[in-house]
Amino acid sequence: MKTRIIFSLCLALACSAMAVAQTIPPARLGLSVGGTLNFIAPSVAVWRSSDVLSSLMTDIRNANPNARFLNAGSGFGGAIGLTGAVPLTSTVHLGGTLGYHSMPTTITSEQLTPQATATHNLSLFSSMLQIAPQIELYGLFGSAPLHPIVGLDIGIPLSTMESRNSVINQQNVDQTQVISENAPIENVSTRVALLLGLGYTFTLDSNVYVQPHLTYSHALTNVSSSTAFSPTSISQLRIGVSVSLGFTSAKPILVTKEPLTGSMEKITGIDGENRESVISAINVEDVRYNEMFPLVPYIFCNEGGLPDENQQYANFNRVSGNFTLESLPLDAMEVNKNLLNIIAVRMKKFPQAALTITGTTDGKKEASDKSLPSVRAEWAKVYLTEQCGIEQARVLVKSSTLPSRPSALNDLDGIVENRRIELSSNVPGVLAPVLLTADNQRVANYDVVVFYPTVSDSTITSWTLNIMQAGRTMRTLAGTGRPQPIRWAMRPNELSADQVPVDYDLVVRREDDDSVVIAGSIPVDYISSVRKKTENLPDRTVDKYSLILFDFDKSTLGGENQRILEQMVLPSISAISRVSIVGYSDRIGNDEYNAKLSRERAESVRAFLQGRARDARFYTMGVGETTEVFSNNSPIGRQLSRTVQVIVETPRR
Repeated sequence: MKTRIIFSLCLALACSAMAVAQTIPPARLGLSVGGTLNFIAPSVAVWRSSDVLSSLMTDIRNANPNARFLNAGSGFGGAIGLTGAVPLTSTVHLGGTLGYHSMPTTITSEQLTPQATATHNLSLFSSMLQIAPQIELYGLFGSAPLHPIVGLDIGIPLSTMESRNSVINQQNVDQTQVISENAPIENVSTRVALLLGLGYTFTLDSNVYVQPHLTYSHALTNVSSSTAFSPTSISQLRIGVSVSLGFTSAKPILVTKEPLTGSMEKITGIDGENRESVISAINVEDVRYNEMFPLVPYIFCNEGGLPDENQQYANFNRVSGNFTLESLPLDAMEVNKNLLNIIAVRMKKFPQAALTITGTTDGKKEASDKSLPSVRAEWAKVYLTEQCGIEQARVLVKSSTLPSRPSALNDLDGIVENRRIELSSNVPGVLAPVLLTADNQRVANYDVVVFYPTVSDSTITSWTLNIMQAGRTMRTLAGTGRPQPIRWAMRPNELSADQVPVDYDLVVRREDDDSVVIAGSIPVDYISSVRKKTENLPDRTVDKYSLILFDFDKSTLGGENQRILEQMVLPSISAISRVSIVGYSDRIGNDEYNAKLSRERAESVRAFLQGRARDARFYTMGVGETTEVFSNNSPIGRQLSRTVQVIVETPRR
């Protein structure tokens, strides 16, 4: 028990000290106060020849006249005194304390006899004049402000007394006899102990120093030379603080650490056939580009409230006219932020369509608010009917404590995703994926660029990678800890229509705030549509389908996904097409499991498509959460990440 207490207190002092820079105080003098926890290791005689006892107590003594207190005990006391130190060298100080401290302890012993059971109690109180010469060692722990303390603890007895009583239990009746009360102990010895401890220093003012300390004083001598107390010693754990006035200025500890260095070992690219190779240049070309975006049938809400502009746009009637699908950008996140606007357009296109809106809660913090699901559902209905002109009779409102297919109930990301509004329709076209078509879209020859940095130190706290072109920041990736291979999933039109290299700078930061910047460039070869015609270069069409949304933790294709693959993806695949199928997952769960899940999702799609288009070339890969195809910091991004992207490239004759 004593060992655990000492260890715990030392650990607490060490941890608290790590946040403060090391300071070496000068010669100083001050006041020290503290509390003590005293541990007695006894061998004290229960009976003394001078004891005046009752007849029953005499019988108990005669049953075992040599009984002794042998069980360890403890007690709390206090200490106060003058303290000071002078530097012998820059890191070794000679110091000491002259003061007063008390050492109360209590011990018990039990004695069994045929007549009764006796519990003997002994309380010792010792007050001493403390003289404690000690050495303080600075700089042993680098910049941490801890300093070990080694010395002697000498105690000159001022007063040492004992109080004894016995509680006798006879036939379940207790009788107490006081044997002695504050009786002086004879032949008291000077206490000598080995002193070990830790302290740390911080300044209150330019020359005022505060030094909390934790010391353990291990006794080397007995309390008394009397045979009644031999061998009996008292050790002491002391927690205190001293406040001192310095005679000169403090000196900081200067710790020399090797500067942080780093380099970019290599940069590779992963193409649509899952082949990784070292990049010499990124080829960008103009292609006819079609992309189909999935619609996540959910609108996510703030905790205890409604959606905001970061989750759902509510701007159907714009200044330039009503919302149109053609105005949507080639960005899945932006498309889904316009979910209500898209539904409004399609409800007008399909007059037979009805819509069901279900408000939900996270089932945790929001579960007690029974009205919240209805409030959320009504918010969406009011927008569609009053702002977008949809007839109220076509919109049904429901409420539920939890979603019908909730995300992870015990994960923070999953809980956030369950605060939502769910939408469903009797007409599949209302929530069908959105197809956007554009000529001359710039597409790179790599789907993913992988950076492999190396740094000279393992104590890395964070890193930031900025990817730029012609002074324009295209992407910023960041993380904590030592940077592992960093993946950049390139998007159409992300690179400019120029022969301008891609620049990157990776900033890696260490825990001591030192940092290193690793910078470089990647050449870019841009092949425009004009250049293709001039140089008679091959042309192609790229169809990208980011539409295979999977339920949380699932890899199986549902009926809706099979319908989308059958009606929307298969028509674009010919015998000369190259079909790249890439599986992704969100960040919920461990990396290894998510990589496996993403591969299984890609294989599910490949098996379905290849069974119906046998002549095309199919390539699959699963990248798990290592490549964030969409930001996982938002619920929409995590939903979109549970996906398989199908990229169909077909040569154009």
